[in-house]
Amino acid sequence: MNPLVRLSIFGATALAASSAMAGVTFFENENYAGRQITADRALQNFPSVGFNDRARSAVVEGDSWQVCMDVNFNGGCTVLAPGRYPSLGEWSGRISSTRPVGTPTAAAPADSAAGGAVTFFGNRNFGGRQFTINQPLPNLAGTRANDRAESAIVEGGPWEVCADAEFRGDCQVFAPGRYPTLGALDGKVSSARPYHDRRGERDAMRRRATATLYSEVNLTGRAFLLGREGDANLQGQFNDRASSLHVDSGYWIFCSDAGFRGECRTFGPGDYAQLPPELENRISSGRRISNEYPYGQGQYRR
Repeated sequence: MNPLVRLSIFGATALAASSAMAGVTFFENENYAGRQITADRALQNFPSVGFNDRARSAVVEGDSWQVCMDVNFNGGCTVLAPGRYPSLGEWSGRISSTRPVGTPTAAAPADSAAGGAVTFFGNRNFGGRQFTINQPLPNLAGTRANDRAESAIVEGGPWEVCADAEFRGDCQVFAPGRYPTLGALDGKVSSARPYHDRRGERDAMRRRATATLYSEVNLTGRAFLLGREGDANLQGQFNDRASSLHVDSGYWIFCSDAGFRGECRTFGPGDYAQLPPELENRISSGRRISNEYPYGQGQYRR
């Protein structure tokens, strides 16, 4: 018997057998009826086993499996998570190759299991080469996934995915699920890590900070915390990203250019739901300049 694939005539027999092993069983008809084929490892050529474009229902045990319309995992592809599929919908009668994607959380070490894992794919709709991680990876440079991922499967817990190394640049949080496209992050992913609610961490940092920049209006979006010393150059950190601002204490000057140059304005304690037009998405440096109001009248002054 071919160790790669087991063929059976009776639907009920293979359905019972499939539950005893990790693998995928495809059925020729909907609702697990007709001739069937069970695979416990990659099968890149359905024509070779006489089952090309015949699968119309499936049972997936253990790992998730990628199925593709063409042989050698080409053509349109999608991923079937563990479960029963009485109908394969748009994939019915169109599958020509399959391979396990894996459920990395099962083998993940104890300290990373809570964060689950993320599998990136080189093409949209879970096609192309894939790359799985189950722990924080601050720099994908040198891996086959850097600036290449266009779709992903997230398992176990949410993941933060960022366009730049060290979890910087545009970042998005992806809840567990299948993402046939990464939207604005398509072909741009350079770092990823399990996401946890960092409000406690941000609150602790905020107690040490005196100003917080936000990427969106109304103090929403990504937050960037500045300590008392400020920062003369936000390049590579939060440059030209701020749309709103909170000042905890003291008076701060923020400028459109590095080194506290260009258009500069002063902000006192309080919330600024939207920055003035000359600084919105243009702040490149900022620092605390005084504990008390430093001017005769008004704010937003150089």
